[in-house]
Amino acid sequence: MMDRLESFDTSDLMEFITPPKIKLIGSGGAGNNILNRIYSTRIEGVETIALNTDANHLNQCKAHSRKVLGAKITQGRGTGGDPHLGARCARDDEDTLREKIDGADMVFVIAGMGGGTGTGSAPVIAKYAMDTEALVVGVAVLPFKEEGIVKREIALHGLSKLKKNCHCVIELDNENLNELTHGDIPMKKALDIMSDLVARTVGSLSEVITEPSTINVDFADLRKVIETGGQAKVLYGESDNSDPGSVLDSLLGNPLLGSHYQGAEAVLLHITAKDEFTLNNCHEVLAALKLELSEDVNLIWGHRTDNSMDAKVKVVMLVAGIPESNLDLEKKSDLSESLLGDKVQMID
Repeated sequence: MMDRLESFDTSDLMEFITPPKIKLIGSGGAGNNILNRIYSTRIEGVETIALNTDANHLNQCKAHSRKVLGAKITQGRGTGGDPHLGARCARDDEDTLREKIDGADMVFVIAGMGGGTGTGSAPVIAKYAMDTEALVVGVAVLPFKEEGIVKREIALHGLSKLKKNCHCVIELDNENLNELTHGDIPMKKALDIMSDLVARTVGSLSEVITEPSTINVDFADLRKVIETGGQAKVLYGESDNSDPGSVLDSLLGNPLLGSHYQGAEAVLLHITAKDEFTLNNCHEVLAALKLELSEDVNLIWGHRTDNSMDAKVKVVMLVAGIPESNLDLEKKSDLSESLLGDKVQMID
């Protein structure tokens, strides 16, 4: 046995390596827009799948494959903002969707909440993915408050259903764009900021398990953290210098992602940096983050050196097992319910 191991060369080893298959599914208008940005970045080792009930919008989206959902039901004309119809379209194409998902080790389901196609179809698609052994991560974008209380409530209920059918969900809120930009930039540019953030976050999380690192993190590590259960979220940051304070600010100071991870029971942290990022820098970042985590936290971390990056340090952190009281979603939901009372009929 030892002779065989010692005689292994690179070609021998590659015969035993099966890279994880990652599929990114964008459903509905917002999901297609985000997927379009992800596709343009050419993330190695991932497959993009665009879905929509609106054939005209879908035609503008670039992806490895595209599919009109519920074509027999809507004739490619959309759902008119009806989540029930969006869910029905996904169920009508169940066989095709399960075929597209088949064989994936990890599936991202990306959608905007509050409309018809994304809100209705995303939980159904995620459920199909959960029926396999794949890890399922949802990416949900909430609408602006100015779009109306009813749409916000529909979005929150859709988000709740998506969370039930995913291992974890990355929650984003368009309303936070106001805080980041002060509302003083063109609408398209503001929405592009959100799409770019999702593309970088999803891309970095995918690269963690598809590209080797000096301190390596593998697919089994990612699965272990995600399967901790409870509430989960992903944080992401890019720093233009290697100072630990700047790195932490980039990771925790983005209002689009928030920083509520206190008490988390499991963390996967990955740092990609240029040569000047030192061992002491790493230790300071880890020590600062651990102050807010559970005392018996399962902390897995990795590091890769990449001198080709524009940023000097890029950090992605997946946290799981966050106590319920530390999440913004509860505050948003309580506010919506107090304003609406019993006036809104919840989605089945």
